[in-house]
Amino acid sequence: MLASHEQVRLRKRLLSILRQNSEQIQLYYDTYGYTPVEPLLAYLRTLKGCETITRSDLWEIVENDPGHFFEWDEGALIRTTHGFMPVKTKGRLAEVAPPEVLYYGTHRKLIRQVMAGGLLPIASEYIQLALAVDAIGIPHDTLSLVVVQAQEAYSAGVRFYKVCSPYSLTDPFFFSGVISPEYLELI
Repeated sequence: MLASHEQVRLRKRLLSILRQNSEQIQLYYDTYGYTPVEPLLAYLRTLKGCETITRSDLWEIVENDPGHFFEWDEGALIRTTHGFMPVKTKGRLAEVAPPEVLYYGTHRKLIRQVMAGGLLPIASEYIQLALAVDAIGIPHDTLSLVVVQAQEAYSAGVRFYKVCSPYSLTDPFFFSGVISPEYLELI
């Protein structure tokens, strides 16, 4: 059990990280602001004073949060319930040709919608895609992974942008507001 001052400090750090206030934090965020718990824990453990943070400590923060700012089902994904912001890179993005495939992770409850309607930006103006599956996380009870045929989509006119090392962004508004299901495959 964390002391009250440790809970306050960890809650503030989680809110900052999950709201993506830093471009240096390299975590995957799906369209709805969810990020996998295990990479988040690994990142937290690199921070001073958080070296021993556990999954239980995270759950304690979520359960005892007076503002109910977090959403987590004790599964693979966590997010903040409001304040999710896209990475602030508008106007500084360099368009690039993507690799053959990129990866997208989302909650399993949304996978049918994604596979039927394609990828849409909801809480962000971009869709964040990963260069490798391990940048998203291991599929779990609540995490589903999708392969995006990025090179095919690029050939059809979808723009891709390089942001930080394990991720790429796409600007779906250029191409009918969606990455069409024809470019998606469920892992």
